[in-house]
Amino acid sequence: MEKNVLRSIIKVIKEKCVNCHRCIMVCPVKMCNNGSGDVIDHHPELCIGCGECINACTHGARIGIDDFHVFMEDLQKGADIIAIVAPAVAASFEGAYLKVNGFLKSLGIKAVFDVSFGAELTIKSYLAYMKAVNPPIVIAQPCPTLVSFIEMYRPALLPYLAPVDSPMVHTMKMIKRFYPQYKHHQIAAISPCYSKRREFDVVGIGDYNVGFRSIHQYLDESRKTINAYPDVDYDNPPAERAVLFSSPGGLMRTLQRYDSEAGSYTRKIEGTHEIYRYLAYLADSIKKDNRSVYRLIDCLNCAMGCNGGPATLNQNKHFDDLERFTEQRNSEMRKRYQPTVRQKLLRQNILEKILDRYWDADLYRRSYVDRSDIFRKRMIFPSQAAITATFTTMHKTKESDLLNCGACGYKSCEQMAVAIINNLNKPENCRHYIEIEKELQANENVKHLLNQVYERTLEEMHKNKDGLVTLTSQISETAAYVLRSSQTIEGIVENIRAMYENLNHNAESVLKLNASSTEGKERLYKIEEVITNVENQSNVLIDASKIIGDIADETNILGMNAAIEAAHASEQGKGFAVVAGAIRKLADNSGKQAVKISGSLQSIKSLIAASKESAAYAREQFEEMVLLIDKVKSEELSIQSTMNVQNSEGSKVLDALNEINALIGRIEETSRSLLVSGELVIQQISSLKTL
Repeated sequence: MEKNVLRSIIKVIKEKCVNCHRCIMVCPVKMCNNGSGDVIDHHPELCIGCGECINACTHGARIGIDDFHVFMEDLQKGADIIAIVAPAVAASFEGAYLKVNGFLKSLGIKAVFDVSFGAELTIKSYLAYMKAVNPPIVIAQPCPTLVSFIEMYRPALLPYLAPVDSPMVHTMKMIKRFYPQYKHHQIAAISPCYSKRREFDVVGIGDYNVGFRSIHQYLDESRKTINAYPDVDYDNPPAERAVLFSSPGGLMRTLQRYDSEAGSYTRKIEGTHEIYRYLAYLADSIKKDNRSVYRLIDCLNCAMGCNGGPATLNQNKHFDDLERFTEQRNSEMRKRYQPTVRQKLLRQNILEKILDRYWDADLYRRSYVDRSDIFRKRMIFPSQAAITATFTTMHKTKESDLLNCGACGYKSCEQMAVAIINNLNKPENCRHYIEIEKELQANENVKHLLNQVYERTLEEMHKNKDGLVTLTSQISETAAYVLRSSQTIEGIVENIRAMYENLNHNAESVLKLNASSTEGKERLYKIEEVITNVENQSNVLIDASKIIGDIADETNILGMNAAIEAAHASEQGKGFAVVAGAIRKLADNSGKQAVKISGSLQSIKSLIAASKESAAYAREQFEEMVLLIDKVKSEELSIQSTMNVQNSEGSKVLDALNEINALIGRIEETSRSLLVSGELVIQQISSLKTL
């Protein structure tokens, strides 16, 4: 890979990106992000590799890229590989840093070197440079992210970057020079930082950058822990206090071994919130006096130093929890180099003698590349007029519209405008723009809805107008029909009244007939009684006629006897005979009259019986007639009552019809008024179209 091209060390997983802009918000350089689409992508050639976006993304849309998988594949193929391990290993594996060596050798690593020793060599290189050149200021460069930032965005600071290698590169160059048995081995850096891969590309040494995070993930997937491996010491001499290099101020504290006053001229600064602002204005500060207050800038990108690097799992841990393991190791290493009494008397420094064996001033020199052209060629640096024009497209037309709220991820509205001009973002990601667009869209929606209401209302009003015309016509027809119905019902009510009067007359006649029939029935009862009495008297007469007959028979017998006796008496009996004949004649006449009377009486009796029978039948007929008359009277009274109600209700119907007639008249008038109002509404709605 070309030295002037920075490889990608951050991968964007677009499926997980929610376009929240947190990555832009935490990014120190902003313009390496591209928010012009639906997700936030990034441009590797403008990215400094700080890893802040990885830590900030809660959706897992950004991950770091290291060489772990290639490293493992090459080991399985039998490649000859040695490893160098960064000082942050103590904090990343909770003090079990020697077990990491055991793990690496179990994979097939041929040798493991401690970068802390390379840091000791780095301090020696710094001191030699500062003594030889006496520069006004030296910016420490162990952090490759800060080196990339200065090369690309602050090239004015390049003369102040320490022209020596980082501790890792010191270690690798030391191995190549002083460990010939590993001269042709590939080197894997076990690292807390994804940016180290870029440094290796630039200096042309180092084959793999393997993050501590990847090792943890591998162990988790293998269901193992680092404690399962033995402690294995490094294959190079041990470091002393340079094991602190991974902690903020570690460079300064190591330097104090040579110069106890180093703290007075060293600026210790770290963390993205501080370091980039500091570096952004450092060149101007140097120009003012040509010499800063601080001769040495001990700076790191990460707030917790390399202990909290993006390739570790330590971002959410407490500072003290991390540095405790580093401080424990520092104490152990310093004890190992504690001079004996003899060494003190002879003023022998064992560490310095060891360092001298591995140090060469010309071996560890480093140069830098001005990469600012990449940024300049890619970016448009707009005029104020162009920014103002962009503000207009963002609906920012007055000072109060420049909210500088940071919701877009940028530090200011102007920075957002520059990003838009460079096609790295879009107005839709501006909070103010969205609010105004919502209002405009709401207005457009209202206008659209008004047009729809206008069209629909006008259509409906025309329909209503036709309906009102039809309704008015129908109401007029209904009024005429109701009027005719009213007249017809009035005739019916008059007929009901006439029927009611006739029924009243009929009721009176029925009542009279009822009285007469009742009286006739009573008289029939009396005639029946008289006939019964006559029948009884005729029976007496018949009995009397029988007696008369019987007397006549006996008188006839007596006359016959008297005649017989008179015959017997002869002349003396002639007078008696005459009497006897007279008696017989009287008896005979009496008998005949008795027969006639008896016959007449029988005839009279038959007539009386027939009269009685007729009187009884007449009485039954009268009783039935009285019952019928009573029923007719009852029904007549019921009909009379009903007709009375009908007569009363008919009057109410007439009153209701009169009210209906009046109501229909009012409805007819109202419908005409509605028709006029509808036409007026149509005119008014039509006028809305011109608004």
